[in-house]
Amino acid sequence: MFGWFSAFGAAQRPRASSVATRWLAVAPQALAQGLAQLGCVLYLPTRRCDADSGDLPLGLLAESMELTPLLRTRYVGLASAVTEEGPREWIECVDGAGALQARIYLLPDTDYLAWDALFADGVAVAAPMRHRAGPPVCFAERARLLCFTRRQVSRLAMLGSEAPSHVSSLGRGVARDIAVAEAVSMAG
Repeated sequence: MFGWFSAFGAAQRPRASSVATRWLAVAPQALAQGLAQLGCVLYLPTRRCDADSGDLPLGLLAESMELTPLLRTRYVGLASAVTEEGPREWIECVDGAGALQARIYLLPDTDYLAWDALFADGVAVAAPMRHRAGPPVCFAERARLLCFTRRQVSRLAMLGSEAPSHVSSLGRGVARDIAVAEAVSMAG
């Protein structure tokens, strides 16, 4: 009788049949190069706010603090699931200690060929210990539609982002559904 009341107001996380994840080791420079080819994605950086720059790669800079978690990424989990709203694919960006840094979701507006090619040469690894029981909760404070950019300035590679020039209504709807499922607000 009170079943509906107990769920009232709770974030409705789409139920996934199961999440399939393939883990790969990745260099941050290769990740930055590949992300710039994707086009429009949904980016959810975690709320990690430490200023430790000891694990950041040489020769690669982030143009904003929001992108710094990607510089800490040493492993990626290529995840997919079938939800009530349809299939979902995303990248779990994880640092050397196994802490989740960010999630990047594929959208209908993403370049699917670039997505498939992104980790074609990746080296398979075992799931980090923290991720063996399944994907952890992503403590992101917001989700943002963006296109990653990469530019070279002398010997430095710069990972940046820009607002997508066009996002389809389907892409916006999928992004909104993911943000609700992740219990985060949409920026912009």
